[in-house]
Amino acid sequence: MEHATLLSKLADQAISSSAFPEAARVKSAICFLDFLSCALESAHLPWSQQVRDIAAKSSGRVPVVGEAIRASAEEAAFANAVRGHGLVREDMHTGSISHMGVAIWPVLISLAAENPTLAVSPLAAAISGYELGGRIGRVLITPEMARHFRPTGLIGPLAATLAGAALLRFDREKTINALAFAANAFGGLNEWPHSGADDMYFHPGFAARNAITALRLAGLGATGSASILDGQAGLFASFGIPLAPERLSLFPQGECEIMAVFNK
Repeated sequence: MEHATLLSKLADQAISSSAFPEAARVKSAICFLDFLSCALESAHLPWSQQVRDIAAKSSGRVPVVGEAIRASAEEAAFANAVRGHGLVREDMHTGSISHMGVAIWPVLISLAAENPTLAVSPLAAAISGYELGGRIGRVLITPEMARHFRPTGLIGPLAATLAGAALLRFDREKTINALAFAANAFGGLNEWPHSGADDMYFHPGFAARNAITALRLAGLGATGSASILDGQAGLFASFGIPLAPERLSLFPQGECEIMAVFNK
């Protein structure tokens, strides 16, 4: 009999949740429009120009927001995430101290452009992504951790990967594997305010690109550790965060974390 892990429990809850309140769907649409406006407004900034130049060297069908170019899913996701974060005025989830939208929406744009006949609404897929990121972030991110690690770089890969898995209608096994790979792709250090460098603008880009890669691997049958969250060397243990699994569940009493997101 399969041992149930925290990740498998969360994956089951995500897969079984699809009937979201209208208010959550409206909020999702607002977050998407907010992301697009942020990406367009920052298109002239140096980091936005740099990622555009990288994306332009790839080939694919995914648009880079604000540009007349098409790029690969990975490079477009990287560019769009950086552009969405360019002025740091995008949506914010205070419970996880993170900007999840700048990782979620670039991944969904890339996957939707690659798969135009998908039946799942990107707005619904995004709700699932915000939910996972918000619930894990509330437990994982502490003030001490946030002094050293960028919460968006930690939460973003998981949130974006679940959104992508929902859009692609991954089954349970692929969803778990993709999320396990995403948990291995955490990153983003907070040295930038001390050095004055540009690191922070690229953190969402790494999160989005890594989410695409995690989904690709799972789709090809690669397996990740189902115990990546609650295992002895898993996410919470590695950061030294006490974990009470009962504190972590998705959509409790029908509540949606996306409703806790605010738009600046």
